[in-house]
Amino acid sequence: MGAIVTLYVEELKAAMRGRFAWLGVAIVLLAIGGLATVSTQDGSLDYGIIAYGVVPLAFVPFAAGAIAGPRANRFVESVFTAPVERRDWLIAKILVLLTFAAAYYLALIPMLLVYTRHIGLPFIMRKFLVWTPGVMIASIAVGTLIGVLFIGRSIAAPTAAGMGVLLAYGGLIPLQETMVARGDGATRSGHIALASPAVLLKNALGFTLAVGSIPATTFLTWISLGFIVIGALVLAAWVFLRAQGVETWETSRGQRWLIALAIAAIIVVPVVLADTDYDATAPAPNLAPTLRGIFTRGSGSLALVPSGRQLPARWSPLLDREAPLGTDERTRQDMLLLLPVDAAQSVADLHVQIGGDNGLQVTTELAPQLEAHAYSNDAGPAAADGHRITNGWIVRVPVTLMPGKPWDIGGNRYPVNVAATYRVAPGTETRTFNARAAVVAQVSSAIYEMSVASSVLPLICLVAALTRWRRTR
Repeated sequence: MGAIVTLYVEELKAAMRGRFAWLGVAIVLLAIGGLATVSTQDGSLDYGIIAYGVVPLAFVPFAAGAIAGPRANRFVESVFTAPVERRDWLIAKILVLLTFAAAYYLALIPMLLVYTRHIGLPFIMRKFLVWTPGVMIASIAVGTLIGVLFIGRSIAAPTAAGMGVLLAYGGLIPLQETMVARGDGATRSGHIALASPAVLLKNALGFTLAVGSIPATTFLTWISLGFIVIGALVLAAWVFLRAQGVETWETSRGQRWLIALAIAAIIVVPVVLADTDYDATAPAPNLAPTLRGIFTRGSGSLALVPSGRQLPARWSPLLDREAPLGTDERTRQDMLLLLPVDAAQSVADLHVQIGGDNGLQVTTELAPQLEAHAYSNDAGPAAADGHRITNGWIVRVPVTLMPGKPWDIGGNRYPVNVAATYRVAPGTETRTFNARAAVVAQVSSAIYEMSVASSVLPLICLVAALTRWRRTR
């Protein structure tokens, strides 16, 4: 154990001894933090996929390059010839990779603290916190195997192979979601997606990214995931300790076949064995309401504009898609109702009621006003006889909106219900106007707080890089 600790410490120091090592870490963390921060404005799902799913898979090529590097620079010769156990060196090397994985996991905590301060910890984020270390451990295991298999004088081949595996594992995630959404999760294509440890772990933890079904059983899925991780590590250790010499392979034909069959088993066994009974309903990722009767595409019959502004050229049932509201902030806007009435007709006895759901407060302080508006490109509402109105009435209602109780940093969609009654001419029967739309809101200060939080560790790395540069220049 003492030899492993000593080797681990020395390997960890060596990994960060390069002049630009700390600078590289800082740039990577800044890039990831910036991308994840921007993506929070569309909700935790995009942020989680980037920070907690895609980046952990990058440990496949990283581990492959780290394990293959000593052969490329001929350092591994000392491992085979010096009084150092090869087993101890390999264990120490894997521990270094796990340390980097733990460091990345810790780098996510400042942003997570900002997130939980505003929102709490929704279901999907709780699952991401477990998904990430599992994906990193599986990635390191597979990357270690790839790094051991290549014994050339360059890390280009193992790193490229690791990138290929990364793309395959990452691409199988949306493939599996698509197949399950279409009801084809148990088909051959659905089974192929189970070759990815990220997909297996997602199924085993019982959550999805975009669909509504999860496997009803997970026992075989856990076994399949363990087979990949343990199988890759055991095979990597056996190859390194028993099948390779300093520069060449030292295997018999039978051993070569055994290695090939073992690699095939790591790929095929999860595909054949893992559970594919997608019969259970997936839990909701957060407390977001269901926007029933609201279609995010199309023009709709409502619009939301700044006070006094005219109807824009394009509008949609997501009333403020271009300029989201701030949660727990009062915002004055004008709600525009596009009545299916030609401007040549008179409108009387107009009454409008506007309400919000799921924490959205809507107050109206002034009486609604009628305005004539000329539509272009057949964008007007449809009249009773089906033709598109080209010059019709718009009802302008000044409103104050305050979305509260957010369930996500960004992308909170609050339903808006509008009901109106009116007469087209005195003495005629009362007509009704009912419309449903949504407003989008976000925690306004969160993007700045998360930007600061994501910059803490990169700044520390930059200071370390500057210190190293001053000492070695």
